[in-house]
Amino acid sequence: MRPQKSIPQITLKLLLICIFMLLLGNIYSIINYNTTGNTKGLFKLLNFDLENNIPTYYSIVTLFLCFILLLFTSYIRKKMGLSYYLWIGLSLCFLYISFDECIQIHERVAFFLKNKFELSGIFHYASWAIPYGILLLGFSVIYYFKFLRPLSKKTQRLFLLSGFIYVGGAVGFELLAGVFHNPLNEMNNTISILYTFEELLEMIGIALFIYALLLYIEEELKITIDTHKKTA
Repeated sequence: MRPQKSIPQITLKLLLICIFMLLLGNIYSIINYNTTGNTKGLFKLLNFDLENNIPTYYSIVTLFLCFILLLFTSYIRKKMGLSYYLWIGLSLCFLYISFDECIQIHERVAFFLKNKFELSGIFHYASWAIPYGILLLGFSVIYYFKFLRPLSKKTQRLFLLSGFIYVGGAVGFELLAGVFHNPLNEMNNTISILYTFEELLEMIGIALFIYALLLYIEEELKITIDTHKKTA
């Protein structure tokens, strides 16, 4: 008899399948562009570097799911008499990131800073990383000592790993894209590879964080859903 899969495992598997399908769609859009030069239709619908398409909506939904799970965890911790304010704070951060993904606040910040200070090179695409990075550094110091350290080692590792993967994709590959920026050919293959890895790592990081949250709810808060419950 096969062991029963838990909600965290099922959710992670489904998210990874979705990510794989989105990756295939993005690769197809790049190949189709290189072959035909067409930037409409499926390219516009599937490409990772564009907004208001299927990959963007997927990211918005999964980021909003993080907000919901963190808010739910805050509620349960409050009912259990545990500290919950930092969990609410983190949930609001994910609500903002989801909103940002929807209307691209960080790109507007990047456009303003790039033109205001004439930034180029490594900060051509990621000038937004300067103010966001300062906020993230302060946020990380506070949350590491007051939020992460009281958690189990397993939860700490999963939270940190998901965070490193997400930030590494969001910031690291966007900085690299600035180095390889070519004003004569904005959509060259190198840039395509970089933004593909950027978005892919962001998606994997969020999928892992959702898994970690569900696992924390199930194993540490002792809230489970029986996926094999029989109905009359």
